[in-house]
Amino acid sequence: MGHRLYRDRGLRDRAGIIVVFGWRALILSRHANSVDTLISLFGEHRAARLADARYYVIHELPNLDLSKGLSALPADKAEMVRELAWFYDNLGALVAHGVVDIKPVSGYLGVSVVLAWEAMQPLIVAERAKRQKSIDPERWQLYFENLHLLVKKNPPAKARASSRLWFVE
Repeated sequence: MGHRLYRDRGLRDRAGIIVVFGWRALILSRHANSVDTLISLFGEHRAARLADARYYVIHELPNLDLSKGLSALPADKAEMVRELAWFYDNLGALVAHGVVDIKPVSGYLGVSVVLAWEAMQPLIVAERAKRQKSIDPERWQLYFENLHLLVKKNPPAKARASSRLWFVE
């Protein structure tokens, strides 16, 4: 009897170790996927087309009447604005669903997210109004809006300072 109890306990201990290592492997795998995703997204954000779009959105869009949404803009500018909005919307979806963490996103892109949202908000409100007959009109750029709120809750400086490897004050 004592010998069997020892064997069962040994089996239970080995099963516990397997679960712990399996859990750790899952965490490391998710982290690796998150890192690859962030590197790709950060590179896309730095690319010339989104840099040009950010400049236009932040510096020129606030001076325009955005009450008609994207249709108020010249076609080439509307495309730039739409592309930047969808970039932030997609990024917001990844953050909201835990694919990537808000801290590196806010630390690196947070200022751009806030400035772009503030400049685009009137346009987004107008686009949502134009889409009232769609199935979910408020969905348009909802993840972007949520990303903006998450960045405001986790400001870039605070997000960077939360890293144990951040020493710049």
